[in-house]
Amino acid sequence: VSFAPLTIGNHESHETFRQQMEENFGKVDVLVNNAGLAFKGADPTPFKEQTKPTLDINFRGTINFTEQMLPLLRKGSDARIVNVASGSGHLGQLPSKELRDKFSAPSLTMPELNQLVDNFESDVQQGKHRETGWGNSNYGMSKLALIAATKVLAREEAPRIAVNCCCPGYCDTDMTSHKGHRHPKEGAKNAIIPATMEDPPYGEFFSDFKVGEW
Repeated sequence: VSFAPLTIGNHESHETFRQQMEENFGKVDVLVNNAGLAFKGADPTPFKEQTKPTLDINFRGTINFTEQMLPLLRKGSDARIVNVASGSGHLGQLPSKELRDKFSAPSLTMPELNQLVDNFESDVQQGKHRETGWGNSNYGMSKLALIAATKVLAREEAPRIAVNCCCPGYCDTDMTSHKGHRHPKEGAKNAIIPATMEDPPYGEFFSDFKVGEW
């Protein structure tokens, strides 16, 4: 077991970490993107000021880091990527069917997804996100985008890399202020299963230890 520092959302840190992995191991077999950020419900930070940092860590930073690591994963043995998302990222949070269709489109590309996320942030800053069909959760939006990105990456990287995502459940961790009913080691199984199972699917959302519904 070894470790190296990494700050998700800091592109210089992403590159330094990738270089260390390349120098030390030459390849990566499994990447589990578990880092995330969530403002507490009682946090006084205004909603629109929570939007950018939440998206920058949970979506933009995670995807940039993953893209940095892809060349090493393509050299891996039976390579896997597991993005730790959340049930909060469900498509149903979007009142607009048009937006739901765009995020779930089988032809969605990463540039198109980035633009959708940028549109959400822009509408929040203009105070019109509800009237333009968006939900009202920065965290939920960041995880919805991460699930959508999982499906895009799965299409692009199959069959070289099996890319999936998961919801660990409501776990007893600092992020939930220890209100969660599920032990962290049980929650972690939702990431371990797609990371280690034989003949994994591509672009699926694992929940409660099996493939679930988005």
